[in-house]
Amino acid sequence: MSLDALTWTADFIKEGGEWVSEKLGFDATTAASARLEGLSAPDPTLKTAETAEVAIRNKLSFSDIHFTFPTTSGRAGREGMQRRISMPAYIQTFQDTYSPTWTTTPVFGRADPIPTYANTIRAITLSLLVPCFNKVDANENLRKLNTLIKGLYPGYRKMQTGANVLESPPLVRIKFANLLINHKNPAKGLLGYITSFSSDMGIKERGVMIDQAGTTGYLLPRALGINLSFSPLHESTIGWDNAASEGEFFGNENFPYDVKKRKGESVAPGDSMAGLGVDISTDHVTQEYG
Repeated sequence: MSLDALTWTADFIKEGGEWVSEKLGFDATTAASARLEGLSAPDPTLKTAETAEVAIRNKLSFSDIHFTFPTTSGRAGREGMQRRISMPAYIQTFQDTYSPTWTTTPVFGRADPIPTYANTIRAITLSLLVPCFNKVDANENLRKLNTLIKGLYPGYRKMQTGANVLESPPLVRIKFANLLINHKNPAKGLLGYITSFSSDMGIKERGVMIDQAGTTGYLLPRALGINLSFSPLHESTIGWDNAASEGEFFGNENFPYDVKKRKGESVAPGDSMAGLGVDISTDHVTQEYG
């Protein structure tokens, strides 16, 4: 962990750690350190969000969605980690579609055409709603939106002649709980490329916050809607091993979603309020987690 991260953690504990420990009954120092482990920089919106939101995001790390850009962002910080964007995953839509591709050849005298299998294509559609609690928080969320949009563009290499030559496509990794993961290494995000992306600031429905600095004016959203379509890339063989006596699946049995492996082991029940679909209030946090 970098010195900046440690300094930020100390400030967070000093400002809000007592409330977190009192209301949620867990060690805020441990939680904050765990959230920052392995990141090149802490998420700035953890300092600008409401206290209840910060507490949930620190205690339930899976309630955040993470984006990294392995081919275009380079390496950041002393740890050499790829730049990461993290935001509370107020999921509005999660659709996972699998499309097996077949070609058919009609044959004279045969009732059914002869099918030939080609591949199976996976496509994911995501819709997020990211709340903005005040002007500072809205500004930080706009920074994240800028980075996401920049991640849709490729990387170039500047030649000695001064010309820019296309070098790398804009691939992305997305990690969300046990639903968007690398099936061989659940700690890694799912590699792929974004085929469509749109943002909706909901100005008509929610209005905006206005911030004026001298002669410059800023319009800041009260919530950010993000919609994207994502095509995963398989980093290893996906399919059944016909040579195995038990019909084993190549790579890992936890494809596409990470699940409990041991018989009789139950999955922890999900809380619909934990940053996964609806707004969080201090009263709810106190009642459910206190």
